[in-house]
Amino acid sequence: MLTTQPGFAQSTAPDAEILKARIDAAALALGSNPRFKGLSSKYRQELAEFVSGNMLLVLLHELAYAAVSELGIPVLGKDEDAADSFAATRLIKLGSEFSEQVVADSARGWFMTDRRDKKEGDTVPNYDAHGLDQQRAYQFVCFLVGSNRGKFKNLARETKLPDERQDSCAVDYSKAANSWDLVLKPHRRAPDQPKTKIDVVYGDGKDKLETVAQIARAIKLLEPVAQLAADELAWPAPFVLEMQSCGMINAAWVASTRKLTLCYELAADFAELYRVYGTAPMGSRKRKSR
Repeated sequence: MLTTQPGFAQSTAPDAEILKARIDAAALALGSNPRFKGLSSKYRQELAEFVSGNMLLVLLHELAYAAVSELGIPVLGKDEDAADSFAATRLIKLGSEFSEQVVADSARGWFMTDRRDKKEGDTVPNYDAHGLDQQRAYQFVCFLVGSNRGKFKNLARETKLPDERQDSCAVDYSKAANSWDLVLKPHRRAPDQPKTKIDVVYGDGKDKLETVAQIARAIKLLEPVAQLAADELAWPAPFVLEMQSCGMINAAWVASTRKLTLCYELAADFAELYRVYGTAPMGSRKRKSR
């Protein structure tokens, strides 16, 4: 999906469309599932796109951790911010409608999470390694606006991103995208170098998570990223991308086991988040200009 030059830069549209077509097919198949049968086809489509897009961005976020760990890439600043910028800028540089929608849906996800956490009194503490939910959401919006302000003017308006902040978004996006291009360039695989083996594993979905597991296998969410990583970068050793039941909502790269894991529980949480909070507009809470 993410054929690149140099280092995770641009995609061929047909590859992105293949993944999009599999998501469309999964949304259609949900109509025969008793849990989703009463929902409109439009809602099922939007749900499938939202969950798949957010899972894809999380996958790339964790792949950034793998790259930092395995390739010795320096990080100046917070690890989480760097991983966010890797995922968002790599997708935006693909230039496809699908990849840009993934970043926008991820921003929507963070706005929804912020509303849910405030309602439940479960906010991110100021000392946490992660940025605040709205900060992460607005950074994704800013990257999109910075990549093409005219194209994403409606998104900026919808999220109430002030004009003065939009003015600086082009610099934000350019710095992040070019910085990742630069640090990845020395690790690009030469044409005569053998590809590193990156295995893909889909575990069983326990209890109510089997539907999530079936959809993940049908969409083949892991395969294009595994192929991309093997094609483009000279990794020092093989590793694994997996989806499985974890008993918790999580995603992580673990260097000691050389395994990047996306939990089915995370996909189920994205689905529930969309069900409860998906109707509210992005950036709907009042905020001060920064």
